[in-house]
Amino acid sequence: MTMRLKSLLLPLVGLLAITVGAATASASSLDDIIARKKVMIGVDLSVPPFGITNEEMQPDGLDVDVAKLLAKDLGVELELVPVTGQSRIPSLQTGKVDFVVASFGIYTERALSVAFSNPYGGHRSIIIAPKEATIKSLADLAGKRVGVPRGTAHEKILSAANVEGMELVRFDDDSTTLNALVSGQVDAIGTVNYIAAQLQERYPDRGFEEKTTYLQSFYGVGLRRNDPDLLHWLNTVLFVHKQSGELGAIYEKWMKTPIPELPSF
Repeated sequence: MTMRLKSLLLPLVGLLAITVGAATASASSLDDIIARKKVMIGVDLSVPPFGITNEEMQPDGLDVDVAKLLAKDLGVELELVPVTGQSRIPSLQTGKVDFVVASFGIYTERALSVAFSNPYGGHRSIIIAPKEATIKSLADLAGKRVGVPRGTAHEKILSAANVEGMELVRFDDDSTTLNALVSGQVDAIGTVNYIAAQLQERYPDRGFEEKTTYLQSFYGVGLRRNDPDLLHWLNTVLFVHKQSGELGAIYEKWMKTPIPELPSF
């Protein structure tokens, strides 16, 4: 081999070695979880019925049950890592968790920072009011006092609807918004269908009912971008449990309403 040919080949051999080494070093998160024999899943225990601390002071809720199901499929120990709505994405980006099951709504702006599995649940944002109220669309809220939790999608959407004569009354959280409807402070409220189901169960004689839907939302498992093996695994097991009815049973247990039709993407 001539010196000139050697001088051309040596850089290529070095580059190949670096490339192979990098590929070997960058094993997927799925491989890491299996090797570690433990999965770290972020859950938010401050958002019932997705995440709560039960009477035995143990984590519970829809998201906790889904997390347990995924850990069982992995065949590894489960470590539940507390997160908040604000810390879900940072917890993923810093490696504090392997993935997040925490009522994580699938929205385009979030997809710039994290990847989402296909949805494992969803809900509708609705207007709920007494049965005698004639409300078939948002336009029928004209002249009515409508309660919403402050700083939520309900407030944003109903405010942007610009219904003439509608008075939007803001409350601190879902609980105070519901109480405002029960006590007659407002004529209707913007809420989600599973909260409406809880209200109807708690006050069956009051005749509260769904009137109209103004948003359909879905939530998925959040994970780091560029992790195709883990994403494919999550989508596979969620599909299997959707088909078996297991996801539907978990959803109905906590939401008191049937699981909606779940799209795939």
